[in-house]
Amino acid sequence: MKPRLLIATLSFITLFAVDGADAQVTPAQVTPAQGIVINPRYLPGQKLSLQLEIQSDDARDNSQRKTYHTPISLRVVRKSTTGTQLEWRAGVATKEGGAAPADPIFEMAEKIFADLRLQVQLDPTGHYLGLRNESELKARIQEFVTLLAPQATAKIADPATRQRAAEAITKALTPETLLSAARKEIDLFFGISGMRLEAGKTTRIKSAMLNPFGPTGTLDGEMEITPGAPDAATGEMRVGFAQQYDPTLSYDSAGKSANADPSQQMSLDDKGEFILDSNTWQVKQVRHVRTIRRNKEAVRTETTVITVQ
Repeated sequence: MKPRLLIATLSFITLFAVDGADAQVTPAQVTPAQGIVINPRYLPGQKLSLQLEIQSDDARDNSQRKTYHTPISLRVVRKSTTGTQLEWRAGVATKEGGAAPADPIFEMAEKIFADLRLQVQLDPTGHYLGLRNESELKARIQEFVTLLAPQATAKIADPATRQRAAEAITKALTPETLLSAARKEIDLFFGISGMRLEAGKTTRIKSAMLNPFGPTGTLDGEMEITPGAPDAATGEMRVGFAQQYDPTLSYDSAGKSANADPSQQMSLDDKGEFILDSNTWQVKQVRHVRTIRRNKEAVRTETTVITVQ
């Protein structure tokens, strides 16, 4: 995903988390008596080409829709009785209608992302465990930031201004921030992997996300996942998902409870759909729409679509 869009939308992380306080999906949470286990059957050495499209609409500044396209390569590195390891690597993103204005922070972030190879781990049942090389990635990101920050600010003549710019870069491009942004689409793509689902039956799971209305904290919610029946004619199965975070638990842009100022009450809702290959249970496409509302009126909508080519 384009770093300039990533950094602008970090508050949207994350939809399907897999560890820590944000953990949303574990085998214990999804235990219907009968159904289909979404265990994608990948072949050793298999390579997939994905296309990521992100559209952003912001009603607050009456700006035009921003659309970014990013090619992604997904390669099966290893498959064994202990699970499947895949490599996720994003290519160079393009902005629909032309390139965005140059910005040293974003240009530096692009250089960092270009060298990242994220190692995705699935267990034997297909359950998404997260990234195998997270610690290594954080260390590499920190090295890149330390190396590239002086280069990004070298042309600033005034020492005090140059120092402030360098501090702003290192504050914005922390390893945690960049890695969270880098794995946002991975968390979405593998979000239902390993789950046991029954056609027509809604499964409800606890969900959590980083607070999009303030600098700290998380919001708790409940996600509904509803699969359709496999379609023999198309060889596909569709799985819908939706959730809405309780406005009484939301926060405004200052990090205060929305109830403190009823005129600025914020809420957030998600909806989307997976299209799965019913023969291999691999994702063919996933669409996710996230809407932030103020007093029930949409102020920002971000649509993410990942399609296997």
